[in-house]
Amino acid sequence: MGSNWLFERIAPFYDAATRFLDPAPLRDHLDPPIGGRLLDLGGGTGRVAFAFREIAGLTIVADAAWGMLQVARRRPKLIPVQALAERLPFANGAFDRIVIVDALHHFIDAAAAIQEAARVLRPGGRLVIEEPDIRRWPVKGIALLERWIGLRSRFLSGERIRELVETAGLSAQESVDRRSFRLWVVGHK
Repeated sequence: MGSNWLFERIAPFYDAATRFLDPAPLRDHLDPPIGGRLLDLGGGTGRVAFAFREIAGLTIVADAAWGMLQVARRRPKLIPVQALAERLPFANGAFDRIVIVDALHHFIDAAAAIQEAARVLRPGGRLVIEEPDIRRWPVKGIALLERWIGLRSRFLSGERIRELVETAGLSAQESVDRRSFRLWVVGHK
């Protein structure tokens, strides 16, 4: 991820700042299989993966920020792996479900990361990308703030994310939650 310096510093406090986010809408889009293999790509502390630990057979949290993974390592049933989203150390078709939650805009190359996610997704699998909706003014403010503090964040519209998912060979659908400023793009292989 292109913003490691910040995430290394905030790792111990990250979960407290994001605990109000409800994973239920993500679960609806993910439709996780019982006992399947789940990859939380850019998953940091494992906050999201931990919400699905009881239904996934194997849950891996992949992130470039070692400090965030140190927090994930303390959570039972999560396997932290330090990796760049653009070069994943997993076999083709290794995962039933992949989530990228509030992380795509931090990746160095979003298109390459989505291509890698599609590569490690098994046929019949599902990729769910949840991002702040950059078309909304509060999110535009967050994007400006992130640039101001030195992050290389690049927020993409839902339409652009959907295009990248389709270019990676997956069918894709976009949905938006106007109340929470979140959007989801769901890709099927």
